[in-house]
Amino acid sequence: MTVIPGLMRVRDQILRQAIRRQRHLVPPGERRSFSSLREARAFMEAEVDRPVARQARQIGAGIELRIFLHTLSNGAFTNVYDVSCEPDAATARIHISARPVDIRAAEQARSALVTASAGFFVLGDKASALPRQASLHLAITDGRIVSLPVADREAVLSRDGALSAAYIRAEGRLAINGRELTWTGSRTGRSAQCYVYGNGNAVITHQQDPVTGTARVLDEASQLTPAIRPGDQMVDVGFIAAEDGGFRSVAASTSGGMDIFSHDAVVRCPAGAVEPGRASMMDILQVGPLQGRCLPDSAVSAGPSLDVMDFAAHPINDDPSLGSLPPFTDRRMARLVLYQDLQSRTHLRLFDGRPGSRSFPGVAPSEARDAIAADTGFRWGCFLDPGQTARIWLNGPGGLTSYGNRHYLQWPESGTGRFTWVPGTGRPVPSIITIKSKGARTCQ
Repeated sequence: MTVIPGLMRVRDQILRQAIRRQRHLVPPGERRSFSSLREARAFMEAEVDRPVARQARQIGAGIELRIFLHTLSNGAFTNVYDVSCEPDAATARIHISARPVDIRAAEQARSALVTASAGFFVLGDKASALPRQASLHLAITDGRIVSLPVADREAVLSRDGALSAAYIRAEGRLAINGRELTWTGSRTGRSAQCYVYGNGNAVITHQQDPVTGTARVLDEASQLTPAIRPGDQMVDVGFIAAEDGGFRSVAASTSGGMDIFSHDAVVRCPAGAVEPGRASMMDILQVGPLQGRCLPDSAVSAGPSLDVMDFAAHPINDDPSLGSLPPFTDRRMARLVLYQDLQSRTHLRLFDGRPGSRSFPGVAPSEARDAIAADTGFRWGCFLDPGQTARIWLNGPGGLTSYGNRHYLQWPESGTGRFTWVPGTGRPVPSIITIKSKGARTCQ
């Protein structure tokens, strides 16, 4: 059974091997092990649940780091880490990998001034397979689409070194073997000539686990396309993204039941659009407002816009690919926000917290929005992947310094043994945002 990396646990064989290779990157003085979770959590309460001292410093020409305490109701608090860039002071980009990677080993992070975790991705603990692309819904890298959205979502875009956010409807136009057709995501409920299935069709549920407390479990049936009714004159075509930006078919089924995870996209289209026994070529002409001939350099699906009035009512909370614990209800957790303030500075702001902590729980979405509105205000903004994925790294003379989620634990590989505290190591992620200074580097 394959296991996908989950909350504070790394049990997938591939990721275990990667982490073992990277253990030399963790400063030895920060490693500490515990015989039980209770012992580890008692230590975290004393070691991690601490207010930070206020500081502000320039880390690059026109780029500032601010660290400060923000108090909440009921005597709680969150530590805030904010990196802001003046207009044209930095070059920002989104980087996407097919599989989650350890940021401390990522070449892009080592060559950037600032790195942050980015979009949502398939995250579970038990599954028979992994999708070809871990980043959920829309993923664009180097101007090429590698994953299509199956539901409408906000997204973060990078174009010519600048970041922005947009609402992307899962619909548009595509061409199969030169024939232009309309398409929509299979979870939109809308009608079109073609229906797209992708990693966003995964159904993950939280279940009780005797070792970890909870486990994210894939509904294996969600990995397959639904049956095609006789007489529908439709066919499921499995496509793989090509280096030239198009897609090439590698499989087809007239009855459904196609393995979504084995393809970058599965398109249910009219049977006459493909020729049996021959490979088909597909070009994506439009994705929501994005035109296929003028795609951003990179993009990844993100969380709700900051100007959402009711976060709990946002449809992302009903997305089964994110598990059965909705991520944007009115509960406190670590949250990372990308936004532009009223002075046109671009911010990555992390509201830190530790799960289960009474004093240091993180923030609710509305608390994050209201804190930003009261501090700098915002022209636009959106949430990135929250919880224990959210983290910021600064690259200085001593290497990468990590901010946020310092309670990270490596779980015993066999289910027995010791729990190891590695605060500088975060959850492996398939998408990151990097910032490089255009001016003199001053990070200390």
